[in-house]
Amino acid sequence: MKKSTRWITIVMVCLFALTAMVGCSSPAATPTAPAEPESTFPEKPFEMMVPMGAGGGSDVFVRTLVKVIEDNKFSPQPIVVVNKPGGSGSIGWSIVANDHKGDPYELSTVSSSFYTGPLSGKSPVSYKDFTHIAALCVDPNLILVAADSKYQTLDDLVQDAKANAGKVSAGGSSGLSVDAIIFYAFEDLAGMDMKYVPFEGGGEVMTAILGQHTSWGILGPSEAAAQLEAGKVRALAVTTEERLGGDLKDIPTMKEQGYDIVMAQTRGIVAPSGISDDEVKFLEDMVLKAAATPEWKKFVADNFMEETLMNAAEFTAASERINNMFAKYLDKVGQ
Repeated sequence: MKKSTRWITIVMVCLFALTAMVGCSSPAATPTAPAEPESTFPEKPFEMMVPMGAGGGSDVFVRTLVKVIEDNKFSPQPIVVVNKPGGSGSIGWSIVANDHKGDPYELSTVSSSFYTGPLSGKSPVSYKDFTHIAALCVDPNLILVAADSKYQTLDDLVQDAKANAGKVSAGGSSGLSVDAIIFYAFEDLAGMDMKYVPFEGGGEVMTAILGQHTSWGILGPSEAAAQLEAGKVRALAVTTEERLGGDLKDIPTMKEQGYDIVMAQTRGIVAPSGISDDEVKFLEDMVLKAAATPEWKKFVADNFMEETLMNAAEFTAASERINNMFAKYLDKVGQ
């Protein structure tokens, strides 16, 4: 890992053939414009691919969204959730982009490695190979340790890592995630030498934290909520500008503890490129209707996410900005 001093403040129509109606009317008759046939989309179940392991933030996000859509009948067809982890998400996203081009029934979600994978040359597909449907929220990150860890504060962790160079380890979701960027920024700002252990999903990260297979870990509130409530893990810091509210109000930010790291990741839905405008509109409406329900808003609030609703056009524009941001930060952390 190349190191340098780094300062980080850290989303139907099957082109209908218009039928020419040739009538046998008299020459004086005024021709009537042909009526377009009604769209029958969708005609079969959707597949929603999660390119990460079960139990992580992406998985929880997708399964909750799908349940809200189906419970409220926003889609006349079911949505089957499929996990396809591997390659920091590149395996699943490559399948969606390359094997399902023009297929509106194949959907996926995004995470930080949706952008960082291609930027680092480790994914053959980029955000430009997808149709953006909608973005729903931004998910912050927590610095977590097991409840019986010797680290009571972030300073405890820093002092131990400095005294035991190379022996303190952290778990996070893939080597190209927001987690990894936070880790390397923290390591550099604090002047530590630690080991980063990448996993294919948040569920594996939590298992490593609980078993103290890693000294600490990075997860979103949605991934850690159950274990925090059960008292099995403890949060030492949050990567937001200001403290979270509710049950997490006592968790200090990294910034207030002297490490200027503010970063979160956007959660949204994408489809393959080449689908029609009407198909995009149906999918966009389906997702944004779900985002307007009380149950979805409760999920966002309960998991300390920030609602950032974007339609297809807005998410497309935001994706370019997000990609540019990650390009800058990857350069700073030597990726």
